[in-house]
Amino acid sequence: MQEILKEILQEGKKNPGEWKTISAPTPDRSGSDLLIFHPQVGPCYQIRAYEKNPYQIEGMGTRISRNIDNDFLKLVENKKIRGNTGILDINYRILQKSLNEGKKIDRIFINALLGEKDQGLDILNLGSSYSTKNQGPLPKLTDEQIKLDKHYKRLIKRDGKSSMYG
Repeated sequence: MQEILKEILQEGKKNPGEWKTISAPTPDRSGSDLLIFHPQVGPCYQIRAYEKNPYQIEGMGTRISRNIDNDFLKLVENKKIRGNTGILDINYRILQKSLNEGKKIDRIFINALLGEKDQGLDILNLGSSYSTKNQGPLPKLTDEQIKLDKHYKRLIKRDGKSSMYG
C-alpha cells in the first residue's frame, strides 16, 4: 500500500490540482473503494481498504490505467461534489525533530497546508471528491483490478470480515 501511495504523491506533485476521487462501498460492502485520477493527464488508481478493527485499516491499491477516457468522465459529471481530498505524508523522524525544536503541531500543520516543506508533514491537496452509496464505482476493466479484487478477498477471508456497513 505504501508504494502505491508514494506513486500517487509523486504524480500529484508532478501534476498538481484538478485530481478527482470517487469513493464507494466495495461490491460486497466489506470495505471501501477509492478511485484517484487526473482527468486531463491520467493516470487512474484504485485503493481498496477495510477496517480490520477500530484502530487498524488494511488495504491495497494499484494503478488501473494510464489515461482517462471520455466515457469514464461522463460517470463523474453526474456525481455531486462532496468536498476536497488529499494525501497526508508524515515523516515521523522529521516531525519529531520539528517538535523537539519547539515548533507547535498546529503551526506545523498550517505550514504544511501552505506548502512549507521539511517539518515532517507534506499535504497534497488533490482536488474534488465525489461519493456514491451504490456498488463500486467501476466494473472490472483491467487485469490490475482483477488482481486487486482477488488479493482483497483473501485478506477479508483471513480476517473473518464480512461487512463494515451493518
